[in-house]
Amino acid sequence: MKGKTIIAFLIMVAGVLGLGFIVPWWAGALWIVCVSALTRLNEKQATLAGGLAIMLVWVLMARYESLQDDAEIISKTGTLLGGLSHQLMMVATLVIALITGVLSGWLGSVLGQLFISRNTKEATTR
Repeated sequence: MKGKTIIAFLIMVAGVLGLGFIVPWWAGALWIVCVSALTRLNEKQATLAGGLAIMLVWVLMARYESLQDDAEIISKTGTLLGGLSHQLMMVATLVIALITGVLSGWLGSVLGQLFISRNTKEATTR
């Protein structure tokens, strides 16, 4: 990863972690979209950073919540989903986080490039 990508990744991780405990889950995805657009990462960098950032945070949050789970909600949810074990529930969380992060990073990158090209066209026509 380049310097700009690492900084964007750290901003994504900090934002998703901060938002993860106080707002709904999708706020982290919106944060990644905004960071990817504002830092003007290319599509490859944004999808990589977004996917890794939200995966890292969600696995840490899932592990934290599983350690606090005295009522065994995670195991009961796994049973409702066809008998998934605790470990498979963590893997399912990782897969969902990866998909969410990759799509959020890609969308932010595309929106950032759209605004750059629109501003460039307006500047050249003036």
